[in-house]
Amino acid sequence: MLFKDDEVARADAMAVRNACGWYRWTHGTIDVRGADATELLDHLLVNTVATCKVGRERYTTMLDETGGIIDDLMAMRLSNDHWWLSTLYGPQMMRWIAAHKGDADVIFEDITLDIDMYSVQGPRSVEAMDQLVADPVDGLKRFQIVDTRVGDVDVRVDRGGFTGELGFEIYCRRADSGKIADALRATGAHEVYTLEVYVRSLPMEKGMALRQDYHHLTPFEANLGWSVHFDQKGDFIGRAALEQAEKDGPRWAFMGVEIERESYEDIAQNEIVRKRGIPVGKCRQMIYGYTVDKNVGFAVVDAKKCPIGTKVTIGPNDSPATIVEPKWC
Repeated sequence: MLFKDDEVARADAMAVRNACGWYRWTHGTIDVRGADATELLDHLLVNTVATCKVGRERYTTMLDETGGIIDDLMAMRLSNDHWWLSTLYGPQMMRWIAAHKGDADVIFEDITLDIDMYSVQGPRSVEAMDQLVADPVDGLKRFQIVDTRVGDVDVRVDRGGFTGELGFEIYCRRADSGKIADALRATGAHEVYTLEVYVRSLPMEKGMALRQDYHHLTPFEANLGWSVHFDQKGDFIGRAALEQAEKDGPRWAFMGVEIERESYEDIAQNEIVRKRGIPVGKCRQMIYGYTVDKNVGFAVVDAKKCPIGTKVTIGPNDSPATIVEPKWC
């Protein structure tokens, strides 16, 4: 839980928004390589990863056969036939690849226990990074990946992150993790301690969701229709169902919600959203946003009954709330 008067959490959030903050947040990392690696990933993933250039990465969802989202991830192309997949659900990803690999010439491995990731985020993150790494990062494009060094440690750096700010991610061997943390502290950048700030509060303010928020929606319902390229791709898992969903139009809408009172502790994941007492959806999550100084949340609601501005109630205490755009700053 985050609260308005939590001074540590507010300092963590404001450091990232106004200057630079860093933290260790290691995702699941799946190594995929082989002559058929790109073809297989293009079959598993919605976005067209086959057109991704070496040294770049691409955000994408992954669907089941019903066209519903079962994961969202970053696909990082390290060479023509070598990829890293960055996901919060590594074991599930491993099982999904195994189930659909067939005879493809692909080797895949969960390397999460071998790799640590540090995130350096905020408008002054370039300054911290330029103190840290051997090669300047100010020329990196968004979602570009380079190999460089921090002192005597080999690292992989990409320009990206999950805060909506200018930022970078540093991948290193787990054995070198302590050296990277020490080097980051030496830059003077703010060390962020509050997990709910960097996993939920900061991203939500910018409209960035977790897989649990999108789970089983179609990309069109999740406001990710821009990632669907029917004309550029062959068959992919969930394509037929997704094409039908596009014709039928969205049943659900992924929206923002704001509650009118200060406390939100009774609003848990998947609490019912009601309009005039009638269930119209579920609240995916609620958190306090220090940049906007209000309680903000995501909800999946009936697309026809809940346009922006709709008054609803949420949770066991029927907390008054309003449907808004799912982005606050």
